[in-house]
Amino acid sequence: MRLLLRPGDISEALRLRRRAYASQGHVPLVKDAEYRDSHDDYSSTAIFGAFDSGRLVASMRVCFSLPGDRLASLPCAPYYPALAAIAANAPNGLIEVSRLAIEPGLGNTSYRATLYGFMVRAALAAARAAGVSRIIVATRPDWVATYKHLLSFEQVGEPALYPPGDMPITLLVGNLEDAAKRAWMRNRFFRVTDDDIAHMRRVLGPVLHPMKSALAAASKR
Repeated sequence: MRLLLRPGDISEALRLRRRAYASQGHVPLVKDAEYRDSHDDYSSTAIFGAFDSGRLVASMRVCFSLPGDRLASLPCAPYYPALAAIAANAPNGLIEVSRLAIEPGLGNTSYRATLYGFMVRAALAAARAAGVSRIIVATRPDWVATYKHLLSFEQVGEPALYPPGDMPITLLVGNLEDAAKRAWMRNRFFRVTDDDIAHMRRVLGPVLHPMKSALAAASKR
């Protein structure tokens, strides 16, 4: 798993996202086209890529809303009014995990499930590295039970038509401490160690350091 910083790498991830969404019927397949929105360009956004033998096979987006930030930094905010109450009780901020995409040409179901779990585990490590209070996931109906069972996530409000598709997408929120306990009991694959957190903190440095510096400067004004 790598944080993507070079424009070419990010473009590759956005093209993979387009292929994944096209395979689900959400958008038309256009050769070499990207699927992006304005949040992909926010300084508070991190785009990750999962590589297998040098080949990009999956990607995900993590968006931060640290203390003092507006909820507008989270892509889900306009679609889920109930999020405001969650944010009010998250003194250390939130992160939203979205746009999980797996290369549609990968047909091995077990491998795809492992990739998905690998990205979720990386998202948990990112949340712990940032020190936020809550982690938010916008997910398809068929993954809701997994998040609830393995990580103690809870539903936020009602499902909404979160772009790009017309399928109701459920917003889930997790308390990181509860998620860590449940992950250890249910499935050790999701266990995030201190080494994982330290590594993710270094990886996320290009995203977290500017945000925290800006917040520190704003608090002194």
